[in-house]
Amino acid sequence: MHPGRALVVKPLETTARAAVARQVAVIDVGSNTARLVIFDASEAGCVRAAFEQKESPRLGFGTDAEGNLSHDAMERGHVALERFAQTTHRFGDVRTVGVTTSAVRDAPNGPSFVDRIRKESGISLRVLSGTEEARYAYLGVASAWELGTDLVCDLGGGSLQVASVREGRLETSVSLPLGALRLAQKFFEHDPPKDREIDALRDEVRRTLEATMEAFPKAKWRLFGVGGTVRSLAKVAIGLRDYPIPRVHGYPLRAHDLEALEELLTEMPAEHRGEIPGIGNDRKDVIISGLVVFDELLRATGAGMITVSSTGIREGLALEEIHAELPASAEELAHRSVRSAGEALEFSVPHGEAVEALARQLFSLLAERMRWEAGEGLALSVAAWMHDSGTAIDLWKHARHSAYLIRNVPLWGLAQREVLLASMAAYLHEGDEAPSAWRKEFLPILKDSDLETARKLGTIVFAAEVLGGVPAKLTLPKESTTLTIALDGNGPNTPTAKALDRIRKPLRREFGLEVRLRDS
Repeated sequence: MHPGRALVVKPLETTARAAVARQVAVIDVGSNTARLVIFDASEAGCVRAAFEQKESPRLGFGTDAEGNLSHDAMERGHVALERFAQTTHRFGDVRTVGVTTSAVRDAPNGPSFVDRIRKESGISLRVLSGTEEARYAYLGVASAWELGTDLVCDLGGGSLQVASVREGRLETSVSLPLGALRLAQKFFEHDPPKDREIDALRDEVRRTLEATMEAFPKAKWRLFGVGGTVRSLAKVAIGLRDYPIPRVHGYPLRAHDLEALEELLTEMPAEHRGEIPGIGNDRKDVIISGLVVFDELLRATGAGMITVSSTGIREGLALEEIHAELPASAEELAHRSVRSAGEALEFSVPHGEAVEALARQLFSLLAERMRWEAGEGLALSVAAWMHDSGTAIDLWKHARHSAYLIRNVPLWGLAQREVLLASMAAYLHEGDEAPSAWRKEFLPILKDSDLETARKLGTIVFAAEVLGGVPAKLTLPKESTTLTIALDGNGPNTPTAKALDRIRKPLRREFGLEVRLRDS
């Protein structure tokens, strides 16, 4: 596939809702860890991880001078893949895709390892080139973010893939020998590593990245971090900061986070690092080298932060299997993930879509005077789509359950601030008061005015729901304070005059609007 060409999709063809989800098993054997993830493929054109199994065969550990995999590493890999084979067998008729990356790719005896795995476990491993590895990481990130001018940085145990993106399309990529395990084995002789060892590692990473970035055109890059190491760094940073959203997806990993982590982690031996939640035994001896790589990426690119993506190569492989349409806009990605959540949790997405259509009309009339931008609009759409999703948990106080689901189900296309705005708007759409703890709890993410914005967005969702999704035309001339609502039709869902009176007070309170009704 040409790097500048989109991956084209045809929606999954199904005849019944029960048949919508088909499963794709992805086996990803890296230099440090190996994972089996079984994805449910949704009618919406996205995938959702339903099961994960992780092993740590450390194929890249103990290679000889020629880069051959050691006997012990291959035995660990064989055991891990036998376990994966047993698991996929229990899942029945599931399409399985297996790949392996840097350690096997670079090893002269890699082909014999792949051949043995195929014969003894029945798993066929495709050895990905660095270019293919970068492309799948790009597809994974593109499934969760609207991309523009970006660098997708996928750090594994053996290599670092850097893919440049222009106008959302994959432009070019490079594979660098800067994997966390590879660097730790090359530079660290002591535990914890000596300052001179870290300095030597940093010098090599810096020289390599500076030379690499010279080959890329000058641009104001956004950085997306992919892989287990950056997720581990984000988990530790979240724990240190008592961050309001515990999910690593979307976490903005900044230079001060990396500085604090380096100060903490380089002072303790690997055994103690492994006890820190988020690191574990499989990364305790490689986390420092990975940290240095991401720190130097920030320096080399001049980016203000690394946005951590929980989606990457495995999602990219699964998305290719279902022919997912990528890249896509943030609104389309969000809508796909809401539809997928609706399939899984069985809440009414069509009702939310009808409410969202009216809510968006009102938003477009108010956006300029409220100084709202695309982020607030996206948050409103998600809040409207999912305002009643909490009924999947319990009808009573369902708005609070909806707010919880918005914060915790996988929603793509949204930054963390937009997730919180959507969650708060859904919470408030029934007229409840905002909890006093919100201001302090959500402060690291929200702007000063965001609590007021969430209340106003919740009011818009409330007004749209009261109108019941009936087709209507809303007009609000510039500088006017009179909102005219022209209802289209007199069907059973047409709101009564009493119901319409319910929206007058909140719209007057939040926006200074007077509501006037007329027949269309």
